[in-house]
Amino acid sequence: MKGERLRRMVDLHAWVGMVSGLALFVAFFAGAINVFHHELHHWQEAHYGDPASVPMGMDGLLEQVTGQYPDARKRLYLLPDAEDPGVMWFESSEGDWVTAHATDFNAEGVREDMPRSALADFINELHFALGIPNPGWPINIGMTFMGLISVMYGVALFSGLLIHWPKIRKEFFALKHEGNMRRYWKNLHNVIGIISFPFHLIMSVTGAAMGMFTVVAVLLGALVFGPQLRGVITEETEVWPAVDSQGDTVTMPLMEDVLSAARNELPDLTVDWLEIRGYGDAAGWIDVAGSVPGYLGHHAHVVLDPTLGPLRVIAPEQRSFNFASLSPVYSLHFGDYGGLLVKLLYFALGLLGSLLFVSGNILWCERRSDRTGPGRSSAFLLRLTLGVCAGVVIGIAFSFLASKLLPHTPLAGLVAVAERGVFAVILVLLVAWSLRASPLRFSSQMLRMAPFCYLAIPLLQTLLEGSHAWLEADNRLVNLLLLAVAACLWVVRRQFRKRIRQAEPHPLWVGKVSGDNPKHLTETEREAGTVASDSAS
Repeated sequence: MKGERLRRMVDLHAWVGMVSGLALFVAFFAGAINVFHHELHHWQEAHYGDPASVPMGMDGLLEQVTGQYPDARKRLYLLPDAEDPGVMWFESSEGDWVTAHATDFNAEGVREDMPRSALADFINELHFALGIPNPGWPINIGMTFMGLISVMYGVALFSGLLIHWPKIRKEFFALKHEGNMRRYWKNLHNVIGIISFPFHLIMSVTGAAMGMFTVVAVLLGALVFGPQLRGVITEETEVWPAVDSQGDTVTMPLMEDVLSAARNELPDLTVDWLEIRGYGDAAGWIDVAGSVPGYLGHHAHVVLDPTLGPLRVIAPEQRSFNFASLSPVYSLHFGDYGGLLVKLLYFALGLLGSLLFVSGNILWCERRSDRTGPGRSSAFLLRLTLGVCAGVVIGIAFSFLASKLLPHTPLAGLVAVAERGVFAVILVLLVAWSLRASPLRFSSQMLRMAPFCYLAIPLLQTLLEGSHAWLEADNRLVNLLLLAVAACLWVVRRQFRKRIRQAEPHPLWVGKVSGDNPKHLTETEREAGTVASDSAS
């Protein structure tokens, strides 16, 4: 590659990576935890000891909900659970989705507002929408923004690959500091990027596909296909057409019989949820959704009528082109296609990805100051990067702590609000602090605090819930993952301190943003200059 072209590619990689880096850090760190979204839903449930009575089953719950809330008859989702099944439906009077569990109803069948954590949903929103609330618009602003970030992410990936491909063998084992922190961070950034390039390519493509789908559909409908495109998309993405009620009622079958009928169609089906359209209506239908193991696109649906007659089966070998293309996209993005081993791999690569984006922003700040001398813009971006990253890491830890602590206090009803609120407060405070403090001192303090925050979470759950924190499988897995995060943060802290002792920090790290500091080129720029001079001669 010619010197001028290499220099342009370096600038493209740096600018695109810098612009998207902070958003990607939030998405990757939250996404690493969100890989175990299902287990986290169980972990967040407060445990008060053995229940005094067995809650109603799925059929009793459906009768109570549909009897008290007529809107639930139109469309509801049943979450099967042997201990505490749940139902979710859209309540028109509130303009929002409502969730009720069997334990929310007392002996008289009256629903009581039980304090419930929403931690798993909040972590999921941080991952795919940066926690930006959706005001009910046709386009999810946060998700669309992350789709755009994913496109920029892909540009940064390919430009980085073109830059480092000629010297990939030399750089692969070059994790050393060679006298300064900048060299160490550069090699660390390169090694992580090389090792995890296939994973990041998958995240970029699938993230852009999911985040930009609605925008692309709207643009195609407005500019190319017209309003009929919306109907085509609805027809292709729904498992069965909407209910065309004739007013005839029918007695709903028992949910256990529904599950048995679905497994008759797909014996290997693992059920995740049931969607019921037109509850008690003869024209209604039931979609039993789940997974068939052994496939990348493992999502499956069995659609039944109220008499348990099969209407449609969507399975790995019985799916349309639309479902055959969408299912692998979701599976590749969330890593739920290969069992626990693949999930753990995604978890580890997600944490490494977070470090990749931190180091990328640091490299950009130092490279810019190398060219022009340490200035306020580079110092601001470095401090903002450190503040946002520390705020996200520690803020999520405090959300976990609030999720476990508040249900055992008089403020139990505020647990869902507190999980989001404490994260926002921690993030704002640490960003404000980082903009005022010395980056070196701020980083040292945050890296000293962060591991203990994650270590405190399983300790707090053990103190409040006893052996349940470790005897229940999902609780044990989540707690072990939190301990792994604490261990990773401790390793980062040790390496950070080691580099400080062995190498003089860059002027930006000690707050020197002016003065006579020598300007120097990075290794890539020196190579680009050498190539250019050779070409000229």
